[in-house]
Amino acid sequence: MIAYQFFHQIEDGADDVEYEAGLRHFHVAMREAGIPGFVGSRTYRTGDTYFDWYVVETSAALDYLNDAAVTGSRSPLHDSVAVHAVSFTGKLLKLAAGRYDPEFGVEIRFSKPRGMLYPDLYRQLEPWTARPDTSLWRRMMVLGPAPEFSLLARTEVVLPREMEPVLMRLEPV
Repeated sequence: MIAYQFFHQIEDGADDVEYEAGLRHFHVAMREAGIPGFVGSRTYRTGDTYFDWYVVETSAALDYLNDAAVTGSRSPLHDSVAVHAVSFTGKLLKLAAGRYDPEFGVEIRFSKPRGMLYPDLYRQLEPWTARPDTSLWRRMMVLGPAPEFSLLARTEVVLPREMEPVLMRLEPV
């Protein structure tokens, strides 16, 4: 399973109520589009930053997702929001452990401690990733900004300090 995470902010002076309504309508249209390999999508907000999660089964589905976002009945929905988006960047993540739960409300971004091997990191995270409502995502091929990992959960999780975790409480849009 792969996720495209898209970060954006709303331009100064734009109506955030309309912006968020546009995002919700766009995601409904994406769900109804019948995109091959599409699992789901949703926008979250933390502070003044929005980020969309687009989850697909495989990397092959990214082409279908990209095309579907800007064609057909979704094109005007996409454009009505995109015209007010600023400061955007994207990131590709791959599910590394656990099960994807679309109802997550917390994201903990962190880095693998220097010198730690990946198998050791995954083993250390097992108490959290074994939970049915928690998933671990790893940045793919350094495509996107640091840090390398995101742990998604329904409730707050406290990771070891050496991972330099950053807890983000997410508000679904």
